[in-house]
Amino acid sequence: MTVREQLFVHSNGSPVEIAAFAAGLIGGRTEIRDQRPWLFVDTARLVQGADGEFGGPVTAHFSDAPFRPDGEFEAPDAYQVELRLWQTGGCRIDPATGADVEELAATAIFRALAASEALPVIHVHDDDTLLQAALPGVGTVVFPTGTSIYDGDEDRWACVVVRSAGGD
Repeated sequence: MTVREQLFVHSNGSPVEIAAFAAGLIGGRTEIRDQRPWLFVDTARLVQGADGEFGGPVTAHFSDAPFRPDGEFEAPDAYQVELRLWQTGGCRIDPATGADVEELAATAIFRALAASEALPVIHVHDDDTLLQAALPGVGTVVFPTGTSIYDGDEDRWACVVVRSAGGD
């Protein structure tokens, strides 16, 4: 299954803790598969009228910044936990409306996490499109279409994306 939605959380919590926390917020559940936590929820809990199940693995996120040229960075670099999310057993695109069910479901989880406590979180679509970010004390920003995670778009997201202490 192709991962089209990713949420990155800046937290000292482990993937197991973040998965359980998210499950509690959205009425989902967690399972351990291949020695890592997975988050699952009936898609209809997130997107009205949608069938199927939404979720995926919750993993430690390690930036590949050390392998990039000096000074290059990406929005997710300082985020420690990644939720890799997709739809199963139901439509990815609503046949009646054309709505992207996966994006809507991921947005619902993003909003629950952002509203819950002091957790910086970002929502990435199709590996490199930054859709939205939330930073406690600053708020939530929904980005213009085409905003990338790459440093070339930093002026769009710098105010709500956590950067590492070293600036990378």
